[in-house]
Amino acid sequence: KFYISEDEFHIHPFDADGMVQAVTFPRNGKPWFRNRYVQTPGYLQELQAKKVCKRGVYGTAKNKGKWYSNMFDLDFKNAANTHVLFIGEGEKEHKDKAELYALWEAGRPFEMDPTTLETIQESSLYGAVDIDNKGCYAAHYKVDPNSGNICGFAIMPGDKNPINTHKLTVMEHNDRKLLYKKSYPFDGLGVKHDCAITKHYFVFAQPPCQFNPIPFIAGFKGAFDCIEFDNTAEFTNIILIPRGETRGEEPISIPVPPMFSYHFSNAFEDDDGTLAIDLIVAKTNPKQLSRIVGDDLNNSGYPTKPVWEILMDRISDVPAYELIRLRVDPVQGKMISKRSLSDECAMVEFPVINPKKVGEKYKYVYCTTSASARYTSPLQGIAKINVETGELVGKWLPEPHQFTTEVAFCPKETSCCSREDDGYLITYLLDGKSKSNQLIVFDAANPGKGPIASAPLKEWSVNHSLHGVFIPGFTPKFTKEIQDTF
Repeated sequence: KFYISEDEFHIHPFDADGMVQAVTFPRNGKPWFRNRYVQTPGYLQELQAKKVCKRGVYGTAKNKGKWYSNMFDLDFKNAANTHVLFIGEGEKEHKDKAELYALWEAGRPFEMDPTTLETIQESSLYGAVDIDNKGCYAAHYKVDPNSGNICGFAIMPGDKNPINTHKLTVMEHNDRKLLYKKSYPFDGLGVKHDCAITKHYFVFAQPPCQFNPIPFIAGFKGAFDCIEFDNTAEFTNIILIPRGETRGEEPISIPVPPMFSYHFSNAFEDDDGTLAIDLIVAKTNPKQLSRIVGDDLNNSGYPTKPVWEILMDRISDVPAYELIRLRVDPVQGKMISKRSLSDECAMVEFPVINPKKVGEKYKYVYCTTSASARYTSPLQGIAKINVETGELVGKWLPEPHQFTTEVAFCPKETSCCSREDDGYLITYLLDGKSKSNQLIVFDAANPGKGPIASAPLKEWSVNHSLHGVFIPGFTPKFTKEIQDTF
């Protein structure tokens, strides 16, 4: 939810309140779409007050940016706006009870009803999150296709120096049971948004970032605006943490060339013991990780327009991102090679693979991509990349005024022993000219052909989305009352 009232808004979409949208494909009948805002305390408070009541990580401030209204206020709103986690029906007391959680990396998950999308409560995820100590659960996790374990993590400030150190906690849970949780201290600012897993490791990238807390504490800037990428640094660290509940095993830090990354595509262990790590990185490392700011500022230097209204005028300020492969040797603790996998695209982000290939050797990744092959431009279409060769094997672009979001990969029911790309890609298409939305479906084997099916939504009700997941086999409890609600 971007706007709180007519003249009060979140200046950055990453500060906006989370909306969860879901679509169900019944075996007979048309798809059923529904969406709802996550009813967090911060959302409800601002809905009633009709103004910004809590600071946002990406610069949204109270009282339209007046510093004295934000000074010493270090409490953020849990926006619950980044990803979702689904846990299927369990045994005993959890029989016939599926669970859905809205995630935000600096806060606790919010449980929602997967059928009605009603918000239920904040959750500890059965012990994965420390409720009593302001614990959190990262917005990205990985599901091991062999064990079914959910592999998650959390970043918290360091115990002794909360500015220049952090604590990284990794955990695995399955069937509503926490299997293990272990924590490690690290130097530096904990800028870890995503992870990858292999058979034996969690994989993280730790870029050389510095945080100047003074402007944030004084109320002049948002927290993210106070983070700088250290362009004098000699390396970024790839961190490998052994999986399993065995303790005492030290993390492995492997220096690689300085790079900034949000998302991993995948990682896997090769027969020779080396690891292949595929991730999205900035082609040019940013000096600041701040929001894009236009020229329309009030007397407090606070934007009078949200970032999405001025972004196209500042598109050159946005770094382009590419997909690369690092090959590292965990025994020798060194990088063996680095190469680009997306030379035919100027911009790629939001990588998605067949979920059966998580942590395994794989061949294809699907990314959102820009129209231009040379210059930074908005993400609009879909690119299919062969990660073995770096070849762009398929690309689809809509009309210039249309935009897609991250795809969800849906394996075909009969594809247990067939091709890796035997499935469908599902995403939403936003049309800025007609202000309309469509649900569109692609053949994952050949997305360049364009959508093979589409379903228009009745209203202009879907904003540009972040992350999602396909859930096979879940059947919502349809009742006439629930269907009438939507």
